[in-house]
Amino acid sequence: MQGYLPSVVLTGAAPLLEALGVQAELIATGADLPELALRSTDVPIRGAQVLRFLSLAAEVTRCRDFGLRLSEYQGLAVLGPILVMMQGMRTIGEAMETLAEFYVLHTSMSSVRAVRDEQGMVLTYDLENAAGPGEVQAIELGLANGMRYLRTICGTDWQPAVVQFRHAAPADCTMHWRTFGSSLRFDQDRNAIVLDHDTVRRPITHFRRNAHRVLEAHLRRERAQIEALWVVRTQAVIRALLPFTDSSLSAIARALAISPRTLQRRLSEAGTSFDEIREEVREDLAVKYVQQSNLPLAEISEMLGYSQQSAFSRAFKRLRGMTPRQLRAKCRGTDGEHTDE
Repeated sequence: MQGYLPSVVLTGAAPLLEALGVQAELIATGADLPELALRSTDVPIRGAQVLRFLSLAAEVTRCRDFGLRLSEYQGLAVLGPILVMMQGMRTIGEAMETLAEFYVLHTSMSSVRAVRDEQGMVLTYDLENAAGPGEVQAIELGLANGMRYLRTICGTDWQPAVVQFRHAAPADCTMHWRTFGSSLRFDQDRNAIVLDHDTVRRPITHFRRNAHRVLEAHLRRERAQIEALWVVRTQAVIRALLPFTDSSLSAIARALAISPRTLQRRLSEAGTSFDEIREEVREDLAVKYVQQSNLPLAEISEMLGYSQQSAFSRAFKRLRGMTPRQLRAKCRGTDGEHTDE
């Protein structure tokens, strides 16, 4: 069910809210979320409900760092069999590539990419076609869970090369520094954890390989049944490349190890096209950057491939019914006509 995910993603929410003096059922009701989702791990729930829940929980508890606090109650165990498969890999790099490859079996509302580069490896995490305060909580929860997994392997003192968030920094970053370390950056072009070469090559030696092979065969059979996978993968690659490099059909096809013609055919079979997907991603990123970051509008326009800022403003107004400047002002309670950007 595209757009759905198992309620295991809310593991720990009820006890955390109780510890903060709030009834979890009230938050669930306010988010139009079935109360059963807080007591069972396999209730199918919509991504939008999860975002509303996280946003409302942060607001009611007055905890801007609610997502980070929630990560202390769960970790990557919410991934179930995918985590078991990760733990059967030889190195952390291979485990992260496995997470990226099979994450779509967990949910299609978000994506993980693991790309090796000259620094070591970049792990990016994004929600698909969602924007708003709940997304910030979800993004921070996802990367915090990733950090906890890495520290179970590398030790509690391990630090990433850098952690990047697309959104602006909160007023109080105390919990963020504690969770992610000193190499933390906001207003970036991606949500990512960057690993150095030593971390990527670090071995994972304490799990049984045979169990991993059986599980891998099962997950690969399940994954092969998802016809929409090419749409999801194309969206994920475009999202990762668009802000800072070539995101043409040929470039995306090359990244997916497929010919442009074959990619076009598979997207057509799924009822869409490359141009449609690329424009949807560009529109989604535009809203995210405007709402969540402090980046100048001219810089956002350039990152998203618009020839001029005026072209970006016109396209944005067609999409949202207001200019980027007006939306940013509305989100921050200021006068858009006097915003200095």
